[in-house]
Amino acid sequence: MAAQPAVNVQQLIVFSNLPAARGDFRQDRDPAMMLLLQDDGAHLRQAFELLDAGGGFVARVVGRADGTVAVDPDPYGLAGSWKRDGEALLIVDPAGTTVARFVSQGLDSRGERLFWGAVKAGPHWLEHCLRIGARPSPRISLCTTSRNRLHHLRQTLPQNLADNRDYPDLEFVLLDYNSSDGLGDWVRRELGDEIASGRLRYYFTGEPTHFHATHSRNMSLRLAGGDIVCVVDADNFTGRGFASYLAGQVAPDNVLIGCQLEGDAFRVAFDEGCVGRYALYKSTFLDVGGMDEAHVGWGYDDMDLFCRLRARGYRLQSIDPRYARCIPHDDAERSRELRYRDLGREAVGGDGSVWVNKRRSDANIAAGRLVLNDGRVGCGTVVRNFGEAEIVVAALPTPVLAA
Repeated sequence: MAAQPAVNVQQLIVFSNLPAARGDFRQDRDPAMMLLLQDDGAHLRQAFELLDAGGGFVARVVGRADGTVAVDPDPYGLAGSWKRDGEALLIVDPAGTTVARFVSQGLDSRGERLFWGAVKAGPHWLEHCLRIGARPSPRISLCTTSRNRLHHLRQTLPQNLADNRDYPDLEFVLLDYNSSDGLGDWVRRELGDEIASGRLRYYFTGEPTHFHATHSRNMSLRLAGGDIVCVVDADNFTGRGFASYLAGQVAPDNVLIGCQLEGDAFRVAFDEGCVGRYALYKSTFLDVGGMDEAHVGWGYDDMDLFCRLRARGYRLQSIDPRYARCIPHDDAERSRELRYRDLGREAVGGDGSVWVNKRRSDANIAAGRLVLNDGRVGCGTVVRNFGEAEIVVAALPTPVLAA
């Protein structure tokens, strides 16, 4: 059985009782399932979350007083009625066909009970679980900055908006970093409804003359209204249910990062374009002063942030690879809008190169300078939603000097 990295199951009693394609089951006794199978059905008249095998949110499942089951959204056609079958709990559709079966229980990493089984998807059965009760949903902001990356955003942003419609309290923050490729016109024309609904907030700043990755990301996260903030580059796809996944994984002391971890070591060489994605509580981000704005050019700015967070005592966890997909492109694209275009990928480079940035980061951490920018985190002036408001992102009122 494959590991469940997102759900992190501590106990599973009948893990092998999952259906084959023909729909047969082998059952072992699981006394804990009796919680849901009591004769009065009281435990079925409540809300559940349906999660996939990796812990990603799929749907809200509500058991009604009349024994019917409402599912929203309902990608597998599960709406129907509860039915007991010995020590298994079924959902049957209006025709009486079994479309879901739950046969065992376990605990997630927070001690919440999961009921494991599978749901029917066409001719196949896919492993899923029910979690009792809907957790409070923290507000989440997915933050993207763009300087002349409209050709990427045309592909990624509409898809990311669609793939995260299941999450109730989500905003997309798009910071136009003085683009000249028609980004604003495209957003106004194609995404006006998303702006009107409040799901998308478009900000424009005319101040930058070049792309400054750390300043632009700091600014976008300062503008975000979410409890949890996440950097999603313009060429990145989030995958379906990404915001729900973040809600279940990010904690005030737990940060999700785009690079893979091998023990305590970061695996970043020749990454596929998602190393720079990270998600954390906004308060956590500001606790280290954001990204180091002394970093210019390209490279190691994300690794510096991760290292400082870990040195401050925060836990780091890799983002599930199924959510880490991007549009491939070359280094010429990466460097086109930078002040210093020497990336230094293959050899020690000059100003702005990854090696210069790494040396600065190493020196700061060795000296215990973990909180950077002296309160000037993403400062500047922006206009929200095409003139709705002008906002000055000012220095933090009580900065902690770099220490």
